[in-house]
Amino acid sequence: MNPIFQSATPPRRSAGSATLSAVVFSAIIMIGLAGVLPMLLSDWKHNSRTSAQEAAFTLAESGIEEAIWAIVEHGTEDIEWRTAGWNESADGDFWYREWNLSDYSLELGDVYSLDEGRNGLFRVIVEKPGPSTIHIVSQGIVRGGDNVPADLEVARYIETQFRKPNPFGYGLIARDGIDFNGRPTFDSYDSRIFPFTYSPGVNSGSEAVVGSVSTNLRSLDLGNSRVFGDIATGAPDNGSDPRGGATVSGDVVWDFAMDFPEIVVPNTSGWNNTAP
Repeated sequence: MNPIFQSATPPRRSAGSATLSAVVFSAIIMIGLAGVLPMLLSDWKHNSRTSAQEAAFTLAESGIEEAIWAIVEHGTEDIEWRTAGWNESADGDFWYREWNLSDYSLELGDVYSLDEGRNGLFRVIVEKPGPSTIHIVSQGIVRGGDNVPADLEVARYIETQFRKPNPFGYGLIARDGIDFNGRPTFDSYDSRIFPFTYSPGVNSGSEAVVGSVSTNLRSLDLGNSRVFGDIATGAPDNGSDPRGGATVSGDVVWDFAMDFPEIVVPNTSGWNNTAP
């Protein structure tokens, strides 16, 4: 009986089929990656830029807070602004300053840094406080970062305008109508000056806000009064001048609103007001 021998080498046809399948499968994977990778890269760039924008906005908010603190702390004292590190514009109308996050951190004694190797700073411009309003513009900037161009820069701006802080916010505010007869004067003074001596223009200010929350402009009748400050009305701005014959040193505030507490009339039933 002759023995039967089988070759240990698989048929060439099977080897060729396996190789072709591997090539086709690899091609499919490469085509899939070629389609997915741009999407992943786009998502990564979008998330990185969104994160930088959020950081820049937070830095701009820090600039607003620094400006408000400086306004409250330094007021109109130019020497105090300069001593605190602020710069004055050439026309003398603005203060401006820039903080690098690393320098700002050193002042606080703590370590503050942005993630992903980014650098941050914020710049602030403050219009010198006027009679009643304050204008601030703050810019937050984030630069560079890991795996991004070194010159990549993202900036966000915040612009705000608000009324000048006043511990005694209002002089005389009515819920409805306000009618002045004669020629009353509304003024304020600096109580830090002692002993107090008052006369208009000597130790007087422009902080006496007078007005009404009524939306009817006719409810505000100032007569021939003198107001060293602003007048306020709940009416919308219709282009008219509600001052009338009054002398007003400040501005007209439109759409003015204020919450008046409800006054509860006490229950007097059973009371006897007859003197003993």
